[in-house]
Amino acid sequence: MEVQEFDEYPFKFSGERPTLVIRHSDQKGVIAELSDILYQKGINIARMANERSKINGAAITVCEIDNIIEDTFLSLLKREIPIIDEIVLVQTK
Repeated sequence: MEVQEFDEYPFKFSGERPTLVIRHSDQKGVIAELSDILYQKGINIARMANERSKINGAAITVCEIDNIIEDTFLSLLKREIPIIDEIVLVQTK
């Protein structure tokens, strides 16, 4: 399986690895903050892509990771990065 578009944003991800699809506002440092939290929790990023509608507008980040994560981690991300609107976890088997 390969996803090529998500909510009208052009993205490609394979579904071969757990994938975080994160809706947020486009602000400086969001990607760095996300990467830092994943690093601190021992989660390796296999592939990451980001698209935005406009500067400071709606944005979406797709992050394929090597680790299977628990749903509680999604709550942690939303708490640590308050501008996150929604996180969808695409888990693989």
